[in-house]
Amino acid sequence: MKKKKYVPIDLSDYQISDEGLKEIIKQVQLVSSPQLAKILSKRNDNSLRVSRSKGTGFNYYKDPNGVVYYNLPEVLKQMRIKL
Repeated sequence: MKKKKYVPIDLSDYQISDEGLKEIIKQVQLVSSPQLAKILSKRNDNSLRVSRSKGTGFNYYKDPNGVVYYNLPEVLKQMRIKL
């Protein structure tokens, strides 16, 4: 079981605003696996790779070169983040 980490600062100062998120969605539809990992504040995309190999996690798309992309609005919807 993971324990919650408490920090001595107000984290809401670092949260993106709803307006900022709406602007990102207007500009960005597909993000690569490493990009999504950065958006989710992950060190790398290993956890996304594991989820894909297990058949769980977010829906993804693969181009002919084998690069994996995620539909950012779809991911946010799955995370129940409303814009």
